[in-house]
Amino acid sequence: MRATASLLRFTVELDGIAVLVADAGCGKSMLLGELADELQHDGWVVHYFAHSTVGPFSLINVLARKAGIVPKRSRGETAMLLTDQLVADERKHLLVLDEAHELPDDTIEDVRLLTITDFDRKSPFLLLLAGHPSLDDRLAEPTHHALDQRITTLARLAPLSLDETRDYLACRLQCAGAGKNPVFDEGAVDAIFDAAGGIPRRINNVATASLIVTASRGRRIVNEQDVHDARLDRGRS
Repeated sequence: MRATASLLRFTVELDGIAVLVADAGCGKSMLLGELADELQHDGWVVHYFAHSTVGPFSLINVLARKAGIVPKRSRGETAMLLTDQLVADERKHLLVLDEAHELPDDTIEDVRLLTITDFDRKSPFLLLLAGHPSLDDRLAEPTHHALDQRITTLARLAPLSLDETRDYLACRLQCAGAGKNPVFDEGAVDAIFDAAGGIPRRINNVATASLIVTASRGRRIVNEQDVHDARLDRGRS
């Protein structure tokens, strides 16, 4: 995740357009939050939207109202007014669109209008699109060819490996105050990895359920059987 965060920050500093794709539960939202906090600390203005926050209204109209602009009848005219106002702002602006794989085509067209550049005007936003891996397929569609050509970086958050899962569990336990004493034996770590597929959110859920099973049995070290039994308690095999 650290390498992905560095790649996104580098792309933003280059005034490029970045795309972040990850399966659900891999830490995409957490990474976006950390990046936003870092940029805001450096004086950036970060505009964050998820699919549900745009709703049935045009993204351009939503952003215009946030900037104090009354939307015009034409989206193109509204986009130009918004562009002129934000270009005049000396601060740097980042537009983050999360869950972008679910955005309707009209909203993606809004994105193209907002990031369009010519000899007289620069883009008012740097852009970061984030979503599930299907987002890359959406952008490859002929309808969005113009936007896809302008993307500088495609970053991916992959599931954790077995070794990374072991380190992740150790880090989470240490942050929770468990110290360096082992809590999951090697068989338990292997079973958690197999059950969660390296997805951090699933690792959290399986590990927590396993800890509860182990505690109910009066022990403090989770073994492979505890993990399997915790899975059975949830109707998993």
